[in-house]
Amino acid sequence: MANKMKQFVRNPGNIAFTYYRYSSDAQRDVSIDQQKQAIREYAEKNGIVIPAEGEFEDRAITGTTIDRPGLQRMLFEAKHKRPAFLIIWKLDRLSREVHDSFFIDAQLREIGVQIITVGEVLPEDEGLRYAIQGLYASMAHNFIVNHSSNVLRGLNYNAENALYNGRKVLGYIGKPEQKYEIDPKTAPIVKKIFEDYVTGKPLQVIANELNESGFKTVNGNKFVVNSLANILHNRAYIGEYKWGKHIIKGGMPRIISDELFIEAEKVLIKNRRGGTASARKLEKADVDFWLTSHIYCGECGAPLHGISGTSKTGKVYYYYTCLNHKKRQCNMKNQEKGKLETIVQYTLERMLEDSALRAFIAKMCFDYYEESKGSDNGAYLASLKQNYSLVEKKLNNFVKAIGEGIFNETTQQAMKDLENQKQLLKEQISAEEQREKYDIKLETIVKYFESFVGDLKNEEVKKRVLDIFVDKIYIYEDKMIITFHFLDDKQEMSYEDTIEMIDNHSYLMDCVNDPEGHTVWSKGLFSMVDSIRGSGGETTDFFQ
Repeated sequence: MANKMKQFVRNPGNIAFTYYRYSSDAQRDVSIDQQKQAIREYAEKNGIVIPAEGEFEDRAITGTTIDRPGLQRMLFEAKHKRPAFLIIWKLDRLSREVHDSFFIDAQLREIGVQIITVGEVLPEDEGLRYAIQGLYASMAHNFIVNHSSNVLRGLNYNAENALYNGRKVLGYIGKPEQKYEIDPKTAPIVKKIFEDYVTGKPLQVIANELNESGFKTVNGNKFVVNSLANILHNRAYIGEYKWGKHIIKGGMPRIISDELFIEAEKVLIKNRRGGTASARKLEKADVDFWLTSHIYCGECGAPLHGISGTSKTGKVYYYYTCLNHKKRQCNMKNQEKGKLETIVQYTLERMLEDSALRAFIAKMCFDYYEESKGSDNGAYLASLKQNYSLVEKKLNNFVKAIGEGIFNETTQQAMKDLENQKQLLKEQISAEEQREKYDIKLETIVKYFESFVGDLKNEEVKKRVLDIFVDKIYIYEDKMIITFHFLDDKQEMSYEDTIEMIDNHSYLMDCVNDPEGHTVWSKGLFSMVDSIRGSGGETTDFFQ
C-alpha cells in the first residue's frame, strides 16, 4: 500500500492576499488589528508581499455562513489575480463550519492558492490536510461546547428581554445589552419598499432604484429581489421581536402599520408563481448532490453536476450530467444519482470497516503532526510569555511617566500599540496552551476515524468522509473509477456487478440480523430437520 500524495501546484511568485474576520459587535475592532499585526509580521519575516488591494475583511459577521461580502470579494479576486498565498490567522476565520472550510480550501487550491495559517500548522497535501482540519475541530470540541453554552445562555437572556442579539435589521440600530432603536436614516427606506410594492412596482425595479440611489442592504450589499422579499416578510417592522423560539409582540419599535404589512403579504401571494413547475424547482433546490466537486466525466474529464428530470406521471428523477454533454461536446449519458452515490457510500463504508487501513492512515496523520509541531520543549510558549512580561513592564513604565505628568500624543499612541501587542500575545499564549493541553495522540486519531464507522447515514459525517478520503471519481457509461488521497490504489467498479454485490451484502446482513425471517424452508431443509429429529437430535433451540 503506497503512501504517495497528490502534489499541489502553487501559483508562482510571492504575492499574498489576506483575510480577517471577527464575529460580533461584542468583539472589538482591535481583534482584526491583532490579526493584521500577526499576519504582516509573518509575511515580512518570510519575504511575502501583501499588496494594498490584497487585504479583505468582514467585521461583526458570523463564521457560520460563507455569504460574507469580504470573503466573497476575496474569492473573486483570487480567481482572477491568482496570488500564491492566502494568509489568515486560523481556519475558523474562513468558516466555523468544517465542510464550508474544506470547500473554500479546495476552491483556493484548485486555482493554485496556498492557505497559510499563522496560528495553526497545516499540511500541504490534501488528504492529510482534510484529516488534520477535522482533528483540530475534534480537539476543540469541548472548548466550543462550553463556550457555546455560555453564549447561548446570554443570547436567551437577551431574547427574553427583547434586547439586541447581534442580528442586524435594516431600519434599526442595535447596541449590545439594549433594545433596538429606529434608525432615522434607513427606516424611511423600509417604509418606501413596502409602499412601492403594494402600489404595483416590481421587486426588480425597486431593487434597481435603491441601488442607483446608492443605498445598501444591512450587510453592505446591493439590493436584489430575494433581499427585498425577506424585508417584506419581516414582522419586526410591525413591532414583533423574534429570536429562535422567543417571540415578543411590541418588542421592536414599529416602522409600518399592520394594514400596510398585510397588504404587502397579499401582493406577495398574488405574484407568487404557483403550479407543479415551481414545486419541482423548490424540490430540486432541497436535494443534496453529495458527490459534486469530486465527480468527473471519464470520457472528457469535465466536472459532473446535478440535474433533475420529470416523467409523464410527474415523478422527479435526479441525475449527474457532464457539463460538456449539455454543450453537445461529449456523448456521456446522464447517470442516475442514487446509483452512483450508493456505490461510493458502500465503498467508503467498506474502507472505514478495514481496521488495518484506518490504522495506516492514522499513523500517517500522526507522523505528520509530530513532525510539524516540532520538539522545542516549550521554548515557543516560554518565549511568548517572556515577550508578554516585557510588554507589561513597558506599559507600567508609561503609567509611571503619566503619574509624573509626562503625557502627550506620542505617549498615547505608544501605549495603544503596546496594549494591542499585549492582547495579541495573550491570545497567542492561550492558543499555544490549548494546543499543549489537547496534544494529539495516535490513539486519538485512530478513534477519530473509528467514529465514522457505521455513521455514514449522517449527512455531515458523509460529506466529511468523502472530503477526507476521496480525491476524484471518474464516471463512465458502465463503470466508475475512484482515486483516493492516501493511496495509489484505484477502485474500478462495474455498475451492474457492484449493485448486485451491494444487494447481496444487504440480504446477507438481513439474514444475520433476522435469521428466522429470511430462512427458506425447502424440501431438503425439512428432510434434514426430520433426519436430526429421527436420530434423537435436539432441534428446539435452533428452530423455535
